[in-house]
Amino acid sequence: MTRPLLLLTLAGLLLTEWFASAFGQTIANSKPVPRSKLPRDHEYQRVLIEYLGSLRSEDFAHGVVAKLTNEPVEHDAETLFRTTIFTRMTQPLVGTKRGPPAINAPPECFLLSAIETPQGVMRPPVWPETLIPLVQWNYPGNPFHNNRGLKLRAFATAMANMLMVDADFDDDPKAGRADLFSYQLVYFGLPYPGFRDVLPERVRKAYEAGLRKHGERVIQWGVRWEDPQSDLIAPLGLWCVARVLADPVFSAQVETFAKRLYSDPAYFRPAGYWTFRGGLDIPFNGQANLFAVTTGLAANWPFVNEALAKTYRLRGHLILREPDGALTGPSHFNSRVAGPASVDQWSWGTIRDLAAAMLTDEAAHLNTLPSDGELKNSPALKAAQFNSQIAENPVKMLNGVPVTPNEHYRNEELANHPWERRIWMTYNFPASVNPGHEFYRPGAYAHFKKLVAENSPYLKSPFERGENFIRAFEKDFVVCKQPGFAAILHVGSIGGQDPNDGLRQFPGPMGLSGGQLSAFWTPHTGCVILGQRGGMTSGKSFDAIDNWRNWPNHAVSGLTAAGVFFTSARIQRPDVSLQIMGQTAVVTVAGIVPPNVVGQTPTILGKYEYSRQFQIDGAGIAIETTLRGDGKDQIVELYETLPVYLRDSQRQPTVVPTKIEFLVAEKWTQATESLVRASAVRLTRFDHAVLITFDRARRVKLSPEEWSDTYISRGMGRNVLINLRDADDAEPVIEPKSIRYRLTSTTPEAPNRN
Repeated sequence: MTRPLLLLTLAGLLLTEWFASAFGQTIANSKPVPRSKLPRDHEYQRVLIEYLGSLRSEDFAHGVVAKLTNEPVEHDAETLFRTTIFTRMTQPLVGTKRGPPAINAPPECFLLSAIETPQGVMRPPVWPETLIPLVQWNYPGNPFHNNRGLKLRAFATAMANMLMVDADFDDDPKAGRADLFSYQLVYFGLPYPGFRDVLPERVRKAYEAGLRKHGERVIQWGVRWEDPQSDLIAPLGLWCVARVLADPVFSAQVETFAKRLYSDPAYFRPAGYWTFRGGLDIPFNGQANLFAVTTGLAANWPFVNEALAKTYRLRGHLILREPDGALTGPSHFNSRVAGPASVDQWSWGTIRDLAAAMLTDEAAHLNTLPSDGELKNSPALKAAQFNSQIAENPVKMLNGVPVTPNEHYRNEELANHPWERRIWMTYNFPASVNPGHEFYRPGAYAHFKKLVAENSPYLKSPFERGENFIRAFEKDFVVCKQPGFAAILHVGSIGGQDPNDGLRQFPGPMGLSGGQLSAFWTPHTGCVILGQRGGMTSGKSFDAIDNWRNWPNHAVSGLTAAGVFFTSARIQRPDVSLQIMGQTAVVTVAGIVPPNVVGQTPTILGKYEYSRQFQIDGAGIAIETTLRGDGKDQIVELYETLPVYLRDSQRQPTVVPTKIEFLVAEKWTQATESLVRASAVRLTRFDHAVLITFDRARRVKLSPEEWSDTYISRGMGRNVLINLRDADDAEPVIEPKSIRYRLTSTTPEAPNRN
């Protein structure tokens, strides 16, 4: 039998790697019992199968031959805004080469005899939770609205999947994990209210019994917290079940389960982020935000909305706008991958942040109010989008390869797909519905319009509201905006891994910080100092140890005569002291440099005490760094590294990279890889400059090469290496090695201003 291959991936830059590295091995090692029939081990299963067996092909026929049409409507502004949101996301899919041919599939695909076959249990070509939004869309031009045949298609597919997943975990309980399989509850829990009305009462109770069993199983599996965004799927799936059951006891259990993930500091830090192995990873927090926003709109639990307000507040303070309009921000502290908050993962265009703005004004500046014309045209546009989906079936494939270019299956050729247990039953789509439309918050449009009418400061970035501030995000970040500059300090924890914790182990460091100047920005230069990192896949680190001199982060790093690299950037939990006094602040971090870095086996012999102090005032930032040792290692290289930001090669291809100059004997000279004794560094960008003035003349040079992120952001940098050693020969660190310098805004015409 020919069948379409529906397995296609387009869920974002990280999804393929995340799916394969995080869970591929789990799936590969899991061997469900082959079945040619749906399981009948429990009463609820037998009731559902009996009912499905009573249905005939005409029950699954939708009878619609017309397309969706453009019909005049007199919807209110809230309804039109909700429909506008509906148009801004490809999902939900009911067709296209990347989606299921839910409308075009022959009715026979949904018969029990087409699902139970000698070749195995087959899965009909429907994604239930994506079909129901079309069926529920109450628009005069939607001929599929409230269609019984489509509701039964969703039921048949969801029910078969629910039974098969249940049997798999009955047979193999150890294969179950909430982080991997909680979205199953969304697949067969979210659409149920949309097709419940076509089911007899006895069948409803049986389906709900199956939902309860799955929900209780997820609660029993508990939280693994290997990847935060994965565990945050569970509260959403459990809510889908709780909404259906309306059982106060079960609902309380679900809320207790969810609250822990949104309020326990082991999972969610009050600074505004979900932890990744003890640290922060911005791209994965973006993924977490997708599920948190969806849960917040669906469940309306206060603790979810409070967490989202904190995470969007922090996110806003980590995004800096360049003079040319490009957005950037620091990423060196990320536990896992490269990428600043401006390009975090799974925003799905703007839909996630637009939905978030329904819950917190902290997300308002990430969105724009649609025009009256866009609102008015939204129903016709959505109708056209659905028509486009329905008009395209999957491409004909043979052994994973197109038979001929652009040859699609005809409707009569469409058939079922062999059932298999997958993390994403909707074939690698972690966002299968549009959260802002599915769980629209009444009054959202009126509130957004009110913010615009009042010219609310929430409509602008925190750095563009005309205010000066120094703000501490607990003891994780300190962010300041002063008249001539802005700066971001990361002083919090970074991630770590224990080879004995039973979690995936990664080949590189889980974050680089130890207390750093993450960004220094001026309105005329944009970012001139920016901490970044390369990140890693499950099997490869882009922060190679032998490239440490080029790592773009603000750290004390060195090399022993034995060839062992060490760095303050891997101090996992520095001691932090904050003194914020109006528009001035003193921030101090301290810690012990770890003996080695993930990726290298040898360790340093000695103990090195590190401290760094930041003094912020209206004119700039003064920094003092000190390293104290016990003399057990012979040190051949020791630098204070300053990560100079050049540009984003993808978003700023025509921007001239930052010009780096050293002040040598009162004369500005182009910086090179050769050591010179300089009293200052000038960083010129967009025809303006920032001056870094040393306490005394220091030996400085550039890192061997420019650094470039080849994974996500395409950010580029070049380190200024400030030599902390007094001699060229190997020497121990016994007396403290210290350096003081100050960053201030200046202009090319006044290079000595400090």
